[in-house]
Amino acid sequence: MATWAVKFFPYNILELGTVTVTGDPDSGYPESRLFDRAISLFWKDTVTEAKNFVVDQGATGNLAVDFLAIEKHNFDGEDMQFQYSTDNFSADINDAVTDWNQSGNGQIIKTLSELTKRYWRVTLSSMANPQCSEIFVSKGYSFNALRENPPAGRDISNVRWNRTVGGIERSTKFGDKRKSRNYTFWLSASEWTDWETVISYLNDYAKPFYFMDHKGSYFMAKFAEEPIYNFDHNIYTRVTVRIIEQL
Repeated sequence: MATWAVKFFPYNILELGTVTVTGDPDSGYPESRLFDRAISLFWKDTVTEAKNFVVDQGATGNLAVDFLAIEKHNFDGEDMQFQYSTDNFSADINDAVTDWNQSGNGQIIKTLSELTKRYWRVTLSSMANPQCSEIFVSKGYSFNALRENPPAGRDISNVRWNRTVGGIERSTKFGDKRKSRNYTFWLSASEWTDWETVISYLNDYAKPFYFMDHKGSYFMAKFAEEPIYNFDHNIYTRVTVRIIEQL
């Protein structure tokens, strides 16, 4: 049966580990903003210096990583690295992806073959007034959307239309539009175990997550409503979800 693949990235190792960032953040823009799953709240530091964003997962229980997202930053033109280590970058320093010079201030997405390491870091060359809303380091769980019940979606506007006494309509735009996606999955027993793992990191649906849709677009998202489960087969479970972008 033909399918489309989508991915859920449910955890952020920065949120679960110990994070250290070079220097001291500005008052009101703490380091915790980098891993609060709110991409419109910023970390900021007005000191001009190179930055290391380091996470220590601890001596045990390290989670796998194959994904990095950086949102709403001002890193245009800066040299950057995404690296891992087994000794807190003392002697063992490895590039998770090829070093890059950042072009533009748009969303940064990096993917790699899955690795399980204790220490991870993003490096940023010296610049004035760096700021960033989220650094999300995770692992993707892939599920196939059924073509027999095809993926559907729409843009959800943040616009109110007002009609005057004379019948003329004028719009007031309150913010950007958001993506919405609907999918149905047909999950085997092992895929159902992965699905339960994804849900376990979301605090009873209280947390958003990164998502890759069937067209390859990445965005922070949440469930617009709780998933629907149809246990209508002795082996497979039908799961229906509606996902909406978080701005």
